[in-house]
Amino acid sequence: MIMGVPKGFWEGRELAWRLFLRDLKVSYTKSVLGVVWVFLPPLATAGIWIFLNSRRVVAIQNPPMNYGAFAVCGTMIWSVFAEAIVKPIQRYQGAMSLMSKLNFPRESISLAAVYDLAFGFMVKMVILVALLWILGYPPTLFFIPALAVAFLLSLVGFSFGLLLSPLGLLYQDVGRGLSVALPFVMYLVPVIYPLRHADHLSLLQKLNPITPFHERARSLMGGYEFHLNKELIIISVATLLLLFMGQLIIRISLPVIVERSGS
Repeated sequence: MIMGVPKGFWEGRELAWRLFLRDLKVSYTKSVLGVVWVFLPPLATAGIWIFLNSRRVVAIQNPPMNYGAFAVCGTMIWSVFAEAIVKPIQRYQGAMSLMSKLNFPRESISLAAVYDLAFGFMVKMVILVALLWILGYPPTLFFIPALAVAFLLSLVGFSFGLLLSPLGLLYQDVGRGLSVALPFVMYLVPVIYPLRHADHLSLLQKLNPITPFHERARSLMGGYEFHLNKELIIISVATLLLLFMGQLIIRISLPVIVERSGS
């Protein structure tokens, strides 16, 4: 069973690519804005906070970057995580009828979800780099590791999404609950305000597995100090374990879930 996971990824790689291309084409066929929807929501969120801060409706104290660049960078990187955590559930839900009729490596569904995330990630990061350049932060060599860390953040979200997928396939409440919970979780991560250092919220931020990746990616792009290297390494190793565990749990539970869905 354990060795079947990497074998399933290898055997399902071509099907995953076809599913990705098919769904990519379908998703933008009847859309006027098309790929703009990939990055428009995080930019809209950043725009709201930039406006509120400029009018002193809220006061963001001592951001380590120009606040416009800080907010845009924060929301775009956060959106990478938010998309990644719901993508496995969406992919497996969309493939339920296919899985009930055909026998194929189920890992191809996960791999197609990774392709979805990679496409969205590339679009968002191209836009982010361009906006940061306009806002006074031209690309440097540090942007390369920053993009790598941001993609690692998407894998953190993906690993959580895999673990939640069996429940998400059985109960629609899981997907709906995520859409409600994620905006609140965002405020436990220093997305639109700087990382805190001396209060209860700072402890929650440091315990949050999203914070080290999010803050490291932005600090590399913004050129400011980062102090969570130990946490970043520990969570990176844990993420690899969670990815494998999540896929193994799906491999074990899918036959029961598909049978129950068909009945």
